[in-house]
Amino acid sequence: MNTARFDWGEELHQTVVKSLTTSFGLDFLLLEDKHGGDVNTIHNAREGVYATDAERQRYEQREGYDSHHYHSHENYIATNRAGKKAHEAGTLTDTYTGERFAANDKKNLDHIIAAHEIHNDPGRILAECDGADLANDSSNLTFTNESLNKAKKAKTMDAFVQTLQEQYAATTQEIARLRSQLTLSEQEQKKLNKLENKAAADFERMKEADKKARAKYNSTINREYYTSSKFAKNVATATMNNAFRMGTRQMLGLVLAETWFEFRERIPVIFEKHRRSFDAGDFLQDAAEALRAVWQRVQGKFNTFLTSFKDGAIGGVLSSITTTLFNIFFTTKKMMVRLIREMWNNLVQAFKVMVFNPEGLAPGQLAKAVSKLVAAGVSVAAGVVVNDALAKMLVFPFGPELAAFCGALATGILTLVMNNFLEHSKLMKKVWEFLDTFKDNYQKALEYYQQVNAALDRYLLELSALEFAIDTSALSRFSLHLNAVNSEIERGLLLRAEVERRNIALPFEAGNTRSVRSWLSKL
Repeated sequence: MNTARFDWGEELHQTVVKSLTTSFGLDFLLLEDKHGGDVNTIHNAREGVYATDAERQRYEQREGYDSHHYHSHENYIATNRAGKKAHEAGTLTDTYTGERFAANDKKNLDHIIAAHEIHNDPGRILAECDGADLANDSSNLTFTNESLNKAKKAKTMDAFVQTLQEQYAATTQEIARLRSQLTLSEQEQKKLNKLENKAAADFERMKEADKKARAKYNSTINREYYTSSKFAKNVATATMNNAFRMGTRQMLGLVLAETWFEFRERIPVIFEKHRRSFDAGDFLQDAAEALRAVWQRVQGKFNTFLTSFKDGAIGGVLSSITTTLFNIFFTTKKMMVRLIREMWNNLVQAFKVMVFNPEGLAPGQLAKAVSKLVAAGVSVAAGVVVNDALAKMLVFPFGPELAAFCGALATGILTLVMNNFLEHSKLMKKVWEFLDTFKDNYQKALEYYQQVNAALDRYLLELSALEFAIDTSALSRFSLHLNAVNSEIERGLLLRAEVERRNIALPFEAGNTRSVRSWLSKL
């Protein structure tokens, strides 16, 4: 880039216009960013965030919890029977205390993750898994004493442990008070047993049991949902929709930008022509001519528009997949969805240049080109942040439009600043030069002969600019004389004599091969 001839104003204008007609101008027409993305995920459903109203309504209209249905499951009954035999044999252990059940202890079969919680789990409903089967999986069933089971009820394990910890001091005090009495009534003895069972709870064992049960439960739900045709269909639909809209946005944005660039060149001319003497017929003719020029300009860049659509579509596919993957683990905000989309739009172009290197660039120049594309993506992302921040503050009429313009302007300025840094900073020049040292010998030879060819072209232009100062007949005789000689030696002597006669200064000694090679090596 030649800084002496670089028009910063024009470059800023083009960057801002293209940003306005794509990232900041057509989004509201073609793209709708959603909190949590376009595909339902288990994580988002549990946060109350749905991509579709149908899934939200399906959760809201779920069946009510039926305790009998969950506690009459065949595996619940079978596990209870097995536990009874182990209890009679004296081998049954209380999972929550670590103590072995005595013959007269009352045991209960507990759902580690409460059946009520599983029934109302939005993730389970989204995955369309049977609640009774999940609740009564062997990994979620365990034996504990009756006191802890009834105290736990439908609480989560974390909430139950916290309750026991908060009550621990009061529980131990009440146990000490009851034990200090000489005699206890039957009711007081039952109360003491109940309190002792609660005090015996091993919080670490309880948390570990819950951790294992939830790991198996979540693994089952994730496997069922994320490997289902339902999820695959939703991802494919959202991806194709986003790809088409992104491709259309990029292509239509470039068409609008090129239309404006053509009108921008012609409008001042038309205005100046009709400023003093307006003629409707001439004006309409000029306007029609301008429209034809626009159409020709658009036609001439048809392949560019198709490439833009393709790149935008690929970016749309990748951004949709990336957003969905993120939402499996955490819920993305609207702005983050947009940032992902805009970054992928530029990264696709960067990957194309990096992988295919269509212009055959040397390593340093290739790295520079890729860096500029990535920098453009960062600039757009910064513009999106500016746009989002201003849109929240500028709540007056035309505020959103002003915010969009400021975002596009920020994108344009940052793009120019970063490109200038990558192109002209001493640090980056050293980086590009260092990377260029890794080019192969063929590239080096090609560049050398390209430089030689350019130098020869310049020299020939200088020679062509010299005036021979001979008449036509003399030039004709010289040409005939050149054609008449039969050997390169005679032709060389003739040219040498003519050069000496006209005092033409050559950068090498005519007829001296070593001198010619020395001159070529210095180019």
